[in-house]
Amino acid sequence: MAGELGDSEQIECRQCRHSVPRLEFCVRCGHSLAEEYHGERLRRGGTYAAAPNESVRSLALISTLFPELPRADMRVFRLCFAAGVALLIGLGLLGLFPVALVTAAVLVPFLMVLYLWTVDTYEDEPRPVIGATMVWGALAGVVSALIASRLPAPIGLGGLDVAALAASGVVMPLVDLLLMLIGPLLLLPWRRFNDALDGAIFGAASAISFGGARLLVIAVPMLGAGLRPGGDPLQWTIQLLSLGVLLPVIAAGSLGALCATLWLRFRAPVADRHALGYSGSPAVAAVAAASLLVLAGLTRAGLPPVPQAVVLVVLAIAALFWLRTMIHFGLLQEAREIEIGAPMTCPNCGRETPVHTFCGNCGVAMRALPRPSHPPVESAPAAGSPTS
Repeated sequence: MAGELGDSEQIECRQCRHSVPRLEFCVRCGHSLAEEYHGERLRRGGTYAAAPNESVRSLALISTLFPELPRADMRVFRLCFAAGVALLIGLGLLGLFPVALVTAAVLVPFLMVLYLWTVDTYEDEPRPVIGATMVWGALAGVVSALIASRLPAPIGLGGLDVAALAASGVVMPLVDLLLMLIGPLLLLPWRRFNDALDGAIFGAASAISFGGARLLVIAVPMLGAGLRPGGDPLQWTIQLLSLGVLLPVIAAGSLGALCATLWLRFRAPVADRHALGYSGSPAVAAVAAASLLVLAGLTRAGLPPVPQAVVLVVLAIAALFWLRTMIHFGLLQEAREIEIGAPMTCPNCGRETPVHTFCGNCGVAMRALPRPSHPPVESAPAAGSPTS
């Protein structure tokens, strides 16, 4: 279907209206060129920029939380995550609750650390990036746990305490949101981090380390109760999945999408800043993120484990879809006035493609590959366009 790589064969992409090499995908915007060969006016139509084999609207945890992984590494991360969840369930059902709680606390943060180390996205600036996201998030999580430990239980012998419920389910989630946001905001003025994807990664990393550290502090008192402190294993297992998987996903999706919106409004090229309308407004995003966290907080404080888990699953799906949409838009920002470069070998499919934003053969976003895999290309100067 596609012609050989070279300047002699070009085709006009109907989505971005640029002349591009006649390959399977547009190297500028990632649009599938199959319809151009057949003379149809179809568009990319919801293909996820970080993984062209997936839809933007598909529910995929790994490619959403870790979008800069080549496809082979995504499979490895899926296996690691599945093995971690299986271990968590097994420990819970065996009644080893303290060990399971520690496992729940480190599962998703471990994957995030492994992800940042694997892709080495910010290899030139490791300390400021990692320090302002993972380390700050962990410190903020400890502070949050210490504050929460001093709050009264919403449900006690006297029934529901409305004031305590408001403190645990409303006030603390809002405080947590502010604490998680401080680290990423320290990076907002840096001109090097100039697109929505940067904000999404910083926000998600901060939220994930925050949740892990907070849960570890909560787990410390249980460690003195022995390996089997007692309790219903099934109820405990559901709680562990909520604490170790669902709550981190809700926090990462909410904060990642909020930070992506902030980067879009204040760091992206001027032409892109209002491209998403109200959904790209920082004020609207802040309200949405706060609402998701407050709903999760009220659910945790006021519902028994099973209905609690059901509500948290719904909130986690909403947060993932929101984050996925922002990441997709951030990846598409990469195709701004960049000259098509020399041929290179795509690390994802192993075939030759011009250096630009997307691989012309497999459609993967080059921004979604480890930084050493996509050499820099020069972009034409444009008003309001930050440099990479």
